[in-house]
Amino acid sequence: MLDKELGNLKVIGLGPGKIDHLTLGAYEALQRVDKLFLRTREHPIVEQLSTRDIEFKTFDSIYNDEENFNDVYEKIKEVLITQLKEGLDVGYAVPGNPLVAEESVRKLLAEVDPGKIGIISGESFLDVIFTSLNIDPIEGLQVLDSLSFTKGDLSTNQHLMLTQFYNQLVASNVKLTLLEVYPEDHSVVIIKAAGISELEKRVEVTLYELDRVKWIDHLTSVYIPPLKGKVEGNLNQMEEFNTLVKIMEKLRADDGCPWDLKQDHNTLRPYLIEETYEVLERIENEDILGLCEEIGDLLLQVVFHAQIAKENDEFDIEDVIYSISDKMIRRHPHVFGTEKLKTADAVLDRWEDIKAVEKNDTTDDTETILAVTEGLPALMEAQKIQKKAAEVGFDWPSIKGTLNKLEEELIEFKAALKSEDKDKIRDELGDLLFAIVNVGRFLDFHLELVLKDATNKFKRRFSYIESALKKEEAKFKDKSLEELEELWREAKKEE
Repeated sequence: MLDKELGNLKVIGLGPGKIDHLTLGAYEALQRVDKLFLRTREHPIVEQLSTRDIEFKTFDSIYNDEENFNDVYEKIKEVLITQLKEGLDVGYAVPGNPLVAEESVRKLLAEVDPGKIGIISGESFLDVIFTSLNIDPIEGLQVLDSLSFTKGDLSTNQHLMLTQFYNQLVASNVKLTLLEVYPEDHSVVIIKAAGISELEKRVEVTLYELDRVKWIDHLTSVYIPPLKGKVEGNLNQMEEFNTLVKIMEKLRADDGCPWDLKQDHNTLRPYLIEETYEVLERIENEDILGLCEEIGDLLLQVVFHAQIAKENDEFDIEDVIYSISDKMIRRHPHVFGTEKLKTADAVLDRWEDIKAVEKNDTTDDTETILAVTEGLPALMEAQKIQKKAAEVGFDWPSIKGTLNKLEEELIEFKAALKSEDKDKIRDELGDLLFAIVNVGRFLDFHLELVLKDATNKFKRRFSYIESALKKEEAKFKDKSLEELEELWREAKKEE
């Protein structure tokens, strides 16, 4: 905030465009300030102010000089603050309501001391449009800036108003973004100078025609009604994530699906594992379309568990999303805070530090090892336990120690084989596998994926042999081990 040795700033709302829309307080403030600035001359009320001997300057030249609107608003802020530092009482008048879709005002509020800035409200263009289009905002309303909104901002089950709809270039960009979510034949309303009878224009067009209207200008806004397309169960097709949540609610309702109603957290465990591995398979096969589908199946499992928890008054999907969002912000102080972390290793170290504080990590070393999730696949659990042990100092100083241990375990395994004691063989084989994991962990490999890749490689080579045998109309039993080995070598060369 700036210090208090300033003049006073009055931010004045000019209303949607007619002198009748101007409040008495706003009209008096326009005349009482030492200097009056208008954000733009491009507003119907300006000519009427000129006839009443109200002197003012505008910032239209800045719009011509700067490359983008953020720079325009920054420059406006700088000019006004310079005037305030001279001890002047300054008026800054903007179209509509100063607190509705006015970025320049937001910048001023963030920098000028609250005791030195006053807001004189004006009727918003939104109020006029609500009346003109018979919209009740209590049904749900979004107001977005045409110049900066993205697909992810859109909530298609609400009324949507787009401001800053200046020209056909903006219209074309807006149309392309909306078409990512809305159907091209969705009806929209383009409205210009709402509430000013001599200037008002309004037309309803399809979204596809949005950028074909010629009279779009600085007084134009676009209204997009909520989507009406429904799927079975009266669900909005385009609500995306919320639609999935509602589908699951319906499946679990008393009149829903008998199979879904029978499920609980425990019965769903196999499906969660299965869907996770199907996602991994799509990644390994570089099947992007298949990956999209399988991620959806995995997401369904998340929503399923959240719905069951909701029915038990434990938590719901919003709690899940809030929890992970809060965690991600906390654990990324270099992104959402002021810390500076330049490398991925530094980020991981900081992540573990924050995690330890969150969990109030006062446990001893044994408890740290035991805290590793037992539900992990065995290979992954072994690697994670070894990593935890290494973190507290129980580790070889170099990879040589792990290799020596691997050789030792291999000797013991061979000795167990000679004994023909099945329990002993099993035990030593486990030790051998554990030692192999330690080698891989020391090399910083993800052993679950290493083994997965090796298995996939075996499958490819085996498939090559199968194909070669089919061409010869032969079977495995028709070939000697040496002949099969030769085909295996051919398969390796093909990779």
